[in-house]
Amino acid sequence: MNTPIRPPVYAVLVELTGWTLDRTAGFPRSQRFTFGERLDRLTLDCLELALEAIWLPTPAKAAPLHRLNLNLEKLRVFWRLVCDRGWISAQQLRFVSQKIDEIGRMVGGWLKSLKTPPRLS
Repeated sequence: MNTPIRPPVYAVLVELTGWTLDRTAGFPRSQRFTFGERLDRLTLDCLELALEAIWLPTPAKAAPLHRLNLNLEKLRVFWRLVCDRGWISAQQLRFVSQKIDEIGRMVGGWLKSLKTPPRLS
């Protein structure tokens, strides 16, 4: 079986996943299993959905990409709450927000490309 080419969104999600795991490990013990685990799972879910979209046939790619977009919105909300509680800095919130926005733009472009008929050369 041929390995598909991984789109750039995959690389950014891998980076975000590593960053998230590093941050959530430092959350207060009382919050590590609520906010920390939820952020870890959501981020891993995003990576998993991107992998599904990479491997699925073209007609089936849209569904996981739409779910990925929803998860990105959840991440935005949870990271804002984490920052509001002082568990990450404003600079860290800017970093993660930029990564989430970048991923969202990539996913949006991917979805748009699925609607565009292929050009004939």
